[in-house]
Amino acid sequence: MQSGEFFTNDEQQEIAAIISAAESSCDLEFSLFVGELENGRKEAVKLHKSLNNNAKTVLVCVDIQNRGIEIVTGSYALATIDNMVCNLVAVAMANAFATNDYVGGLRQAFSILGAHAYRPKSMTDV
Repeated sequence: MQSGEFFTNDEQQEIAAIISAAESSCDLEFSLFVGELENGRKEAVKLHKSLNNNAKTVLVCVDIQNRGIEIVTGSYALATIDNMVCNLVAVAMANAFATNDYVGGLRQAFSILGAHAYRPKSMTDV
């Protein structure tokens, strides 16, 4: 199932805005995959490797049908998004998904990810 088969156009636009807001607060990229993960984590890692700039990318995979959540961080992203943060994100999503609030769960997830990867602008960036 592709995300377009699960989310309405309005929800897809909202999710894109949520991801964009998270990216604007840091120097990482965030990506979302919604669909079946036949091999769970193994497939999520494979998807992550296929992304451009995967070292700086955090991929959130949601298998709604099988109730799976996988978060894969690139080597650069791992410096700020560690396993503890990924576990927090997964719990937040699972709690929201339990009440069928998928957009809300993704909002919480990318908000947490963006907050943990936040990089304040330095005086030289002005």
